[in-house]
Amino acid sequence: MQQRTLTSRFISSTRALRGQRRLFCFPYAGGSAPMFAGWGERLKPEIEVWAALPRGRGMRFRETTVDSVETMVEDYLWALRGNLDLPFAFYGHSLGGLVAFELARRLEAEGLPTPEHLFVGASAPPHFGQIHPRISHFPDAEFVDAVQDRYAGIPTAVLNEPELMELLLPVLRADFMAYENYAFADTGSLNCPITVFAGSEDRGIATEMMESWQQHTQDRFESHTVSGDHFFLTVSKDRVLAAIQKSLQKPVVMDLRLIAGAASA
Repeated sequence: MQQRTLTSRFISSTRALRGQRRLFCFPYAGGSAPMFAGWGERLKPEIEVWAALPRGRGMRFRETTVDSVETMVEDYLWALRGNLDLPFAFYGHSLGGLVAFELARRLEAEGLPTPEHLFVGASAPPHFGQIHPRISHFPDAEFVDAVQDRYAGIPTAVLNEPELMELLLPVLRADFMAYENYAFADTGSLNCPITVFAGSEDRGIATEMMESWQQHTQDRFESHTVSGDHFFLTVSKDRVLAAIQKSLQKPVVMDLRLIAGAASA
């Protein structure tokens, strides 16, 4: 069987040699691992950051994109099995929030080690369903206009460069299809705390909407409103990372039974 290495699905730009925890990060639609650049430097040495690399991007450029959250979860789960030897947490932004949430539920269902904390940014609660009209089936020009109208997330430099848009559109469309095809199934709340972040100027996700994530945890819940729009990490990264670091600064308690289970998976 092919070796399950984290580097087959995740990138860590800064390895924390004395890391006590890992933070796995999942990007928004059309995004990739570089959006979490600098996180490892900010959180080391206690926390080692691993950023998800979706299919069709970066070193996985030649791999076929996927258009379902379920398939994304399976893809990352393949690499995580057998590599959960340290306590860990998830951060997911927008579409990545749904992926992180469903991945946490899948780990719990399989009796594997689960995240000690779930952090979610700019992602509507799963039970809300689809809160925006479908746009993934639109022709290219109309699709881009709809994305910009909703999120204004594609930089002008990319919009004005046909070759870059040719590379971006397939992965962006597939990610939007994944969001639009997502169907929440209520299987109970997570056992880990959930912390959410909302952008004060987000046109797509209302700040009060994020409060409803509370019903998906049996543990603690915190909510933060930070400066910025849907992509608030560009202006509020330091505040988000400070909140993550504070939440994860506690003594590590290792469950040897779970570690043994992960090693044999």
